Amino acid sequence: MRGTLAAVAAALLIAAAPARALDAETLPVGSAAPDFESVDTEGQPFRLSEALKQGPAVLVFWSIFCGTCRDELPILEQEKPKYADKAQIFTVNLDEAQRAKTVKGFAKQQGFTFRMLLNKAEGKEYLIDQAYQVKATPALYLVNRDGTIAYGHYGALNPEELAEVMALAR
Repeated sequence: MRGTLAAVAAALLIAAAPARALDAETLPVGSAAPDFESVDTEGQPFRLSEALKQGPAVLVFWSIFCGTCRDELPILEQEKPKYADKAQIFTVNLDEAQRAKTVKGFAKQQGFTFRMLLNKAEGKEYLIDQAYQVKATPALYLVNRDGTIAYGHYGALNPEELAEVMALAR
């Protein structure tokens, strides 16, 4: 019994600990960020290289079915005004394109003001998450103005960790 309690306590501590970057499976820091085209939930076109002309970009890959993602998005919204001069925040929804109305409704209901992009698909292949080697959600990348990866991470970030990420924006 004692060993079982210790194992449960250890598992809870590990699960409660914030994830640290840089995760081994993300694209390497310093590598070129894959450029991509997409549309947002309003149907407006988006191209990463064009957005980077305005400054660094935080890309958050998420799914409406991901509870951790739904916990992280309000933190991004809350912290967004603090970093308006550091980096733009864009989310890339990884759900199927036919869920665009659901994603748009969710964003409106939650009061999110950051731009929500939709994963680009060709047939059954989803291109943006594949280019960024997204293996789990949420996944976050900081892409500097020069188009290089400055940070990559799997798992939700708390406000303190987000501040550390934003300090890397160039």
